[in-house]
Amino acid sequence: ENPHPGGFFRGPGGTMGDVSLLHWREGVNSFNAGNYQRAISEFQGAAPTKGVLFNLGVTTAKAKDDQTAIGHFDSVLRLDSSLGVAYLTRGVCKHSLGQYPGALKDYDRALDTMGEESVVDYAGEGLPFVLCRVDVLFNKALSLKRMGRVHEAADCVKQAKEAVDGHTKNRMANLDRLMGQLNL
Repeated sequence: ENPHPGGFFRGPGGTMGDVSLLHWREGVNSFNAGNYQRAISEFQGAAPTKGVLFNLGVTTAKAKDDQTAIGHFDSVLRLDSSLGVAYLTRGVCKHSLGQYPGALKDYDRALDTMGEESVVDYAGEGLPFVLCRVDVLFNKALSLKRMGRVHEAADCVKQAKEAVDGHTKNRMANLDRLMGQLNL
């Protein structure tokens, strides 16, 4: 199983001039066309807003450069330490690099930003993404499994199953499959 990443900002996430906005739009268009290297170049020409830096992280991760993506997510989180989806996506990059303890910390931080909420909708920030407790717990369980901490992973899966609702009921099969892989 692979961890589930976050979304992609559709708006720049800050104030930009015309040239910067043009780079932003071209970056989004290039990303949507699957031309990640051009998207990275365009985003680098835009003002370094939260949205631009987040998209740089997502795009460099899509281009299979997880270490550079982590640096972009670090920059995003310096601007907004409450952006749970940035912790989630940085955690996915760390997981992909085998940095399971770091991924685990990021998943815990993402959960902390959620408070008691089961979902956080980032649409108001220009990001068409809903951060779901179920997904963060699933990713956390994957990292715990990789670390050999299967009982804690099973606890995360149980918590995720308890958090499943109408929006996340389609995650149940993956949760059941992961629980079966824990061999408890």
